[in-house]
Amino acid sequence: MKVRIQESLCIACGLCREACPEFAVHPKMQDIHHMYEVLEAECTGCGDCLPYCPVPGALEEYGPNHVTLAGEQHD
Repeated sequence: MKVRIQESLCIACGLCREACPEFAVHPKMQDIHHMYEVLEAECTGCGDCLPYCPVPGALEEYGPNHVTLAGEQHD
């Protein structure tokens, strides 16, 4: 499992960046706005960032063996 940021929902608060023990969340410029991105190569999929995000759905889990809250497995 990995984590990615849904830019349309992200409010760029930076809490995910502070919570990430692998420092996989990096700032980036999008148009004139300061945003964040998760570098896939650096994300270990630990999920430590997930409970810190104040916006439901802004951080999204994906990848092999990702299991939803409903118990459905996704690849």
